[in-house]
Amino acid sequence: MENVFAQRLVNARRIRGLSQRELCARLGGQISSNAIAKYEKAKMIPSSQNLIAIADALGFGIDYFFRPFTVSIDYNSFEFRKRSSLPGKKETAIKERIALLIEKYCEIENITHDGVPFNLNYGQLLGSDNDARSIGARFRQDLNLGTDCISTPIEVLENNGVKVIEIIADSKFDGSCLKNIELPVIVLNKDIISERRRLTLFHELAHIILRFEEGADVERLCNVFANEVLLPSAVLKSLLGEHRKSLSWKELKLLQETYGISVDAILVKAKQIGIISDATHRSLCIDLNRNSELKKRVQESVYPKEESSRFERLVYKALSDNLITLSKAADLLDCSIDQVNAQLTLA
Repeated sequence: MENVFAQRLVNARRIRGLSQRELCARLGGQISSNAIAKYEKAKMIPSSQNLIAIADALGFGIDYFFRPFTVSIDYNSFEFRKRSSLPGKKETAIKERIALLIEKYCEIENITHDGVPFNLNYGQLLGSDNDARSIGARFRQDLNLGTDCISTPIEVLENNGVKVIEIIADSKFDGSCLKNIELPVIVLNKDIISERRRLTLFHELAHIILRFEEGADVERLCNVFANEVLLPSAVLKSLLGEHRKSLSWKELKLLQETYGISVDAILVKAKQIGIISDATHRSLCIDLNRNSELKKRVQESVYPKEESSRFERLVYKALSDNLITLSKAADLLDCSIDQVNAQLTLA
């Protein structure tokens, strides 16, 4: 129990992005940083008074600190986009929050017996854009998605065993994944626009299910895969034509509204599959950057935002079936009992 408390304290402090000294300051000096260090090394357990103070300072219920660990998360399995410039402390905080949410997700699945097997895995080594597009097309075929817009991609992935978790995070963070076929998890920033969320969702999926040749540009290939899943090349060519000397912003915005993929991503894809030349793509980008008002309208999000709801549904299902208590539901949902009751009565 001492070891559980020690690790939970470390995790809670990291989730809040605090050092031991910063936690000490938040406690108003009631507990020394030396004592906190001893708690975290399981050399000492706080008194009831100090435990309550720590829980309040970190914003966690007391039960959290003594909950046994049910899922082992390897932080080395987390994939963060290389372009991310998040400071180390913020990245650690995000990883700790993700680990806690994964733990809760697995717990409610075990309670309701609603786990979904995950069978998506492509062993072929990818090295080129064509490879990534080929697997993107195969992915659509394997899931019987046809060629139309995927209106609810989160639901599609959750129905196939992927856990999708949403968090409020720094704007520099789009998404992440737990690169583990046994426990596939994709994390999305709640606050990013719909088109970025949709592309990020399949970009992170690519990190989980695809394998790459040594030296391959992994981030690029993940984007190519995601782009192909959202808007198949054959569809784009049928809508725009095999070869074009230019494209209108209106037709691109209409494609964005239909397929939920940004104009920027459509332009990149049009260049990559030969609909427009590099020179045309460059000319369009220059024109866009010269007109700030046009750029604002072109980059505006127009597609409805889908949110993950499976975890919450499972919690209320368990509550309805008397498998968990109100307090347990509140703990899982990280809210108050009054808030859970309000949801139950739709107040």
